[in-house]
Amino acid sequence: MVKAKHLYTHLAGLLEYPGEDIKLRTEECINALEGFEKYPPEALDEMKKFQKDLESIPLDDLRGVYSYTFELTSDFTLDMGFHIYDGFRRSSSLATIKGMYAQNGFPLDDFSKGELPDHLPVILYFLGFAENEELVGDFRESFLIKAMEKLQKNFEKNRKNLYWHLINAVYRIIDKDVKGG
Repeated sequence: MVKAKHLYTHLAGLLEYPGEDIKLRTEECINALEGFEKYPPEALDEMKKFQKDLESIPLDDLRGVYSYTFELTSDFTLDMGFHIYDGFRRSSSLATIKGMYAQNGFPLDDFSKGELPDHLPVILYFLGFAENEELVGDFRESFLIKAMEKLQKNFEKNRKNLYWHLINAVYRIIDKDVKGG
C-alpha cells in the first residue's frame, strides 16, 4: 500500500505548472488515492472529475487556465501564507517555513523552482519528504489546513474552473489528515 507521504508528492506534482505528463500524473495520483480507505470518497470523486476535465482541454489551454487561476488572481494563489497572513506576519511565516525545511534536510531549491516556501506544491513535497510525523502533523494543523480552508472557500465561487476539483480533493485529504484517521 502507498504511504500518505507519497500521496502528497503526487498531489504536489498535479499542482505545478502543467507539463506533457499531466494526464499520467493524474492517473498515478488516482491510483495512489484508491489505496486509502481513510480518505472520504469525495476526494477520489473530485480527482476523477479533474481527470475527466483534462480529457477535453488541450495542454496549451490548460496552461492558460493554470496561469490565470493561480498566478493572476490573488484569491486563488497557491502561496498559502497569503490566505492567512499579511505584511510582516507573512514574511515571518516564510522565514519560519524556510528554516523548518532546512532543519529537516529538505532541498528547497530542488523543489521550489523559484517559488516561495509557502507555495502549496512545495509544502506538499515537504510533507512527502519529512520523516518527523509530529512536525508534519503540527504544520498541517497550525498552518496548512487554515490556508486550505480559505483557498477552498474562494474556489466555492469558481466551481466551473477545472482546478476546483483538484483543490477540493487536496482540501479533503488534508482535512482528514488533520482530524485524524
